[in-house]
Amino acid sequence: MTKCKSECAILFGTIFSQVDTEIGKRVYIGPNCNIGKCSIDDYCTIGSNVHIMSGRKQHNYDDLDTPIQEQGGTFEKIVIGEDTWIGNCSVIMANVGKKCIIGAGSVVTRDVEDYSIVAGNPAKLIRKRI
Repeated sequence: MTKCKSECAILFGTIFSQVDTEIGKRVYIGPNCNIGKCSIDDYCTIGSNVHIMSGRKQHNYDDLDTPIQEQGGTFEKIVIGEDTWIGNCSVIMANVGKKCIIGAGSVVTRDVEDYSIVAGNPAKLIRKRI
């Protein structure tokens, strides 16, 4: 982890799978999460069993003559904006803006704008908070 500010709560069973992770102040990360390469801004709440992947391009798969495991991929740093709440069992593969709500069980495959409430698989805009 490259940065972890004060007063964070990181619960049991959470795994940090990449070294380039930044955690802001007063962040809560629930139990059994898998946190990839990301920046989680201040006052975020991450529910249980959330997976924040290192982007959508971690695995290449276009070459049918090469095993997927050997095709490589690209890891990108995902940003979770301040005061965002990510519901239990969500999968985050793209950036999430500030003051957003991600419904439980959502799969975020595209960037989420500030103040958005999204849910579903793939996650879709439900409404704006403003």
